[in-house]
Amino acid sequence: MRLESFETPRYQLDIELDDSRIRKIALKCVYSGVRFADSEYRYSAFVECGSRIFRLEGLYEADVGEEPWRRGGQAVTIRGILGNDAAAPRVAVRHVFYIPEDDDYFDEQITLSNQSPDEIVIRGYRFGFRKRLAKPKKFGGPGLDVEDYRLIAIPFRLQPDGKKHDYPLDDIYHGRYECSAFHNPARLVQEVVDIGRGRSEAWAWSNGENGLLIIKYNPEAVEYSMVETECREEVDPSGKPVVQAYLNFGGAAPSLYNEPIQARILEPGGEFTFGTTCYRFYEGLWRQGSYLFREYMSAKGHTFPENYNPPINWNELYDIGWYHNDRSALAQHYTAETLEGEAKKARDLGCDLLYLDPGWEVCEGTTIWDEARLGKPKEFIENIREKFGLKVGFRTIGRSYDDAWQGMYRMRFDGTTGYYAPYAPKPFYEPCFCSEAYQEEKVKRIVEIARAGMSFIMFDEFDWRGPCYDPAHGHPVPTTPDMHARAVAKIARKVREECPWVTIELHDPVWPWGVRYLPVYYMHNENGAFQELWAFEFMWNPLEDLLSGKAISLFYYNLAYSIPLYIHLDMANDNDNCLAFWWYASTCRHIGVGGARSGTARFEAYKKALAEYRSLKDLYARGTFYGPDELTHIHVLPEEGRCVVNAFNLTDAPISRTVEIRLHELGLLEELEVQGAPHQIVRGKLVLDLHIPPFSPVVVKMLPR
Repeated sequence: MRLESFETPRYQLDIELDDSRIRKIALKCVYSGVRFADSEYRYSAFVECGSRIFRLEGLYEADVGEEPWRRGGQAVTIRGILGNDAAAPRVAVRHVFYIPEDDDYFDEQITLSNQSPDEIVIRGYRFGFRKRLAKPKKFGGPGLDVEDYRLIAIPFRLQPDGKKHDYPLDDIYHGRYECSAFHNPARLVQEVVDIGRGRSEAWAWSNGENGLLIIKYNPEAVEYSMVETECREEVDPSGKPVVQAYLNFGGAAPSLYNEPIQARILEPGGEFTFGTTCYRFYEGLWRQGSYLFREYMSAKGHTFPENYNPPINWNELYDIGWYHNDRSALAQHYTAETLEGEAKKARDLGCDLLYLDPGWEVCEGTTIWDEARLGKPKEFIENIREKFGLKVGFRTIGRSYDDAWQGMYRMRFDGTTGYYAPYAPKPFYEPCFCSEAYQEEKVKRIVEIARAGMSFIMFDEFDWRGPCYDPAHGHPVPTTPDMHARAVAKIARKVREECPWVTIELHDPVWPWGVRYLPVYYMHNENGAFQELWAFEFMWNPLEDLLSGKAISLFYYNLAYSIPLYIHLDMANDNDNCLAFWWYASTCRHIGVGGARSGTARFEAYKKALAEYRSLKDLYARGTFYGPDELTHIHVLPEEGRCVVNAFNLTDAPISRTVEIRLHELGLLEELEVQGAPHQIVRGKLVLDLHIPPFSPVVVKMLPR
């Protein structure tokens, strides 16, 4: 037995080899003494070659080497061959741990190489640490060092579908993981491959005092940090067969529609490198893991743009309506005159931008401005600016409710065109977004309108509805969800290059309205495809979505990300206390409204709320978000010594509670003027005494004296 041990003041990583096979790879937290990994590392895959499928387990012909790492510390490299079946194709594994000197983290990366003369298909693979599990002590188990530890998904402990991804030991032991997925009943549903596993960008494994943050980062392919409970048949010391449970974490495993799809097929001599897994040890509540994740992503450029100052949008959709390809209805309801009426409401309410949702096109999805109804786009934009002082933005979609993209439609496997009609009043065509001709023409049409003076563009309804098999489009056949997403991002990026002043919001191009398919950071950076993301589909019933708990997911997003979310709200589906408005204003850095008539109580309530919001907008748009609990949000600009606290009552009875804020942890001094709640300073903590009426928000401001 050979042991290679690597130790820092924060953790210890031990690698055991036996007869040139990798055995145990153990991971111990020095501070807590917890062994997060204590068993044989899992190297496992089903490999298809020719007409056979081979099950390959373990890493053989293995060796461990060390060399200096360019960032300081050392790179520890394990090399070996997957499995020991002489008849199976040879799959080489290069497994690297990047261990910095005297720090609290390390990185892991795995590369697979096909050393056989034939193409192979990698199926059902799992590489990762193993932690031996047992029933919790309270259910008759022996008691483990992770007895009180929970696995909590980051950034979505709570997903927009209402599913909570927070797993105590009993759930982990029994493998009770829920798989959040988006389903649209109007189309065929492709099954995900990760049912029964946990999928997240990161996991905080914590007992509230100590924790291990497990981050997967891959900007080149769609990949998630996967956890699962593995049950293995073993023999106990008495020789009796038993089933032993292990937690698998880290490493690499497929998710969603078999992502990363680039790892599936390896040509002879081909290789694939999975994304980096970063393991970071920390102390504190599990939320500290979210804040560390946010720091990690912000350091890679995944945050709001410099000098970010989004307008307050007014969406005319709620009052004008949605008419798709009904030309007579558009001519009656969606005219320059009706839009001027909407612009007047927007100005009177305190908005900055008139946002054009469905209706500005000749027919929705054509991306052709309807001059007959609206006049030339430049003249329209100038008129809105001169008369009402508003900017203008618009929505563009991928599908088309008219035959406007001939020769560019998605072709199915049977050769039929990708036209889809979920129900008769709204039939639409499905362009292939991977078509080079479509990309060129779509960009041309968008840019022609944007150059007229548009300030904001939403990319919506570019969702994945299946592969395209048309070889004339210039793309590989068939297309994949990742190719599809990259094509949509390419269109958005080209628009940004042509019109750099325009802010672009991009819906997830695969699952656009519910839970996300793509990692939040995917295709985002300083020169990426977008500046903002869609806050799911909370635009229709914002208050109901909040009271149901689904919109609480936005709280967890903000703990972990500073990439701006955009949402517009139907004011008619809020209450006169503007409870929904303040919730979404607190959790979405860019906000829009619409749907209330001038002169109504709701309109006047929103007018007052927007006036207060405008005075604090930079805190909501650019401030750092902290969340002591789900219903208490803190936004701070420490360099300006300013802060705002939003607290919420989601019940039908008044509540009173205190909130304690350690000002130094927010980068603030104690010399603050507090407005909006009784307060006192107690041993360096600001204590707010909050009294909140039923179904109401409270806004507390903190300003320099």
